[in-house]
Amino acid sequence: MNRWMWVGLLLLCCSGQLRAAEQIEQMDDVVVTATRTSSDLAHIGGATVTVITAADIEARHLTSVVDVLNTVPGLQISSIGGPLDNIEHIEVVRGAMSVLYGSNATAGVINIITKSGSATATGYVGSEFGSYNTCKCYGGISGSVGVSDFSLSLSHLNSDGYSLANADNNDIPHAGNTSEDDGWHNTTFSGKVTVDVCSTTSVTAIVRYVDADMDGDDWSWGGYAGDRFGFVGWEQLPIPDGLKKQSTETEKLFGRVNLHSQLFDDRLISNLDYKYARQERDSVDNDGDDLSDFLGKSDEWSWQGTFKVSPIDSVTAGIGYLKESSDTSSTAYQDMETVSYWMQNQLIIGGLDVVAGVRFDDHDRFGGKTTWRVAPAYHFVTTGTTLRSSYATGFRSPSLFELYSVYGNKDLDPEKNKSFDVGIDQSLFSEKLNIGVTYFWMKFQDRIAWDSTRIIPGNAWPGGYGQFDGESDMQGVELFAKWQIVEALLLSTDYTYTDTQDPDGARMVRRPLNKVHVGVSYAFNTAGHIVLDGYWYDERDTTVSATNAHGDAVTELDDYFLVNLAANYDVTDMLRIYARVDNLFDEHYEEAWSYATPGQSFYVGAKLTF
Repeated sequence: MNRWMWVGLLLLCCSGQLRAAEQIEQMDDVVVTATRTSSDLAHIGGATVTVITAADIEARHLTSVVDVLNTVPGLQISSIGGPLDNIEHIEVVRGAMSVLYGSNATAGVINIITKSGSATATGYVGSEFGSYNTCKCYGGISGSVGVSDFSLSLSHLNSDGYSLANADNNDIPHAGNTSEDDGWHNTTFSGKVTVDVCSTTSVTAIVRYVDADMDGDDWSWGGYAGDRFGFVGWEQLPIPDGLKKQSTETEKLFGRVNLHSQLFDDRLISNLDYKYARQERDSVDNDGDDLSDFLGKSDEWSWQGTFKVSPIDSVTAGIGYLKESSDTSSTAYQDMETVSYWMQNQLIIGGLDVVAGVRFDDHDRFGGKTTWRVAPAYHFVTTGTTLRSSYATGFRSPSLFELYSVYGNKDLDPEKNKSFDVGIDQSLFSEKLNIGVTYFWMKFQDRIAWDSTRIIPGNAWPGGYGQFDGESDMQGVELFAKWQIVEALLLSTDYTYTDTQDPDGARMVRRPLNKVHVGVSYAFNTAGHIVLDGYWYDERDTTVSATNAHGDAVTELDDYFLVNLAANYDVTDMLRIYARVDNLFDEHYEEAWSYATPGQSFYVGAKLTF
């Protein structure tokens, strides 16, 4: 299977099916994802939220959303991901959040917050160069004009890349069939404009456009990757001297218009929303012939109102309509519609904070489903202790891509899940030391996932979406500690233990049992900053289709240890220079059997602010 060909529309101010963990940074800030209302972190009930700020991203000089999410304890994503442009911060909420966000939030929500304009006009330009002949140029401007403010950004990235078929894996055939570099290119535009209609009402428009192209490699029926395979009679063999044009071009457009009103002395907050998303994906094979195409669209209308019943009680209610459509080379035009109703109550009495909600989704193909969630927390102000917990149910209908793409399965049914977590957070020494522990479990019924053994007629390699009939389980423990030793020095560490089990008793593929992170952040001479991060990932089970060159089954991916280093220095108030080294010790590892990952990589850049 070519894992680069089915990278989904992951993060464009939307939710995703991903699991988060403890807070990366304690913030006295406002978040919107946990309750779908503006709330400070101390009043979001029992939700566990990770907030990744623009400062966190800038300190590590990360280049993609996926790079940022992989810094979150317990979360690991294997794809290149889109650039980090015009992002104010990213919020990640754990556990089933279907009550507020519907079908795609059965395991958590990831929300990317776009930067707003500022009263003072500012701009920036920058460029970055590094390994694999990588070049990135970017720029942006923000400010205000009269009753409106704006924030715009544009970036372009080119990289020659490396062979996705792993040339460092001695257990698969080489002989020139793992030597071709697979590059990627990405152009991204992001914009946000807000206009104050009057003192109580504003209109905000957000747009994000991505044009990306990624080269790919073949996956053999023998169970490993290579630049190119072909048939000689009935036998499939490597053909390293043949054409190697395989690639996927993706074009994404996301738009949102929001009418925000604060009425009756701010007792009622109203949000009328329209969202539009379009993704077109076209793939060609090694000969340059059309392999597959997919065009997906969604239109979503919603209204939500939050009424402050009293200083300690708020009620939120909403209604939404979602229409999704797809058109592919393998299936004619398809669409489906969902009408949703939800209600939530948040009650704060002293140190007790309880959030509870219920939702009903009426799907035109899969019928009606009710989900609910309750998330209490108690804050002991005198000791700096917080006890929190949440229990929720989730419901996910298969997407049109999972149903009707070249990898789709028209027989898929919705999956259901339940999630529970309980934890304690403790701050010590005037909040300079923060520690916490969380126990979590999730149970999926009829989980939808990639089935590497599925044979789809007409596809060049096995693999497609399938249903794991029965109950799949995930449970574990997460711990974190953050110690601000002095103002300039921060130490952080976290550990995640995750035990998973599919209905057949096997572990879920590519989920490490243990993951450890240790980080050091040091500021020097008021103008410099260094961040060092080390990650250890335990062994992981691989797909049942994975074999080596001798036809022997490969059941595990080796553990690995990564160290990343980033530094920047402000030469002047306007000019910042920076550098980073990814995979400092050149660790050879795989996140998927026989697919390569970046080796030791060096990057330098400069950013001019005006």
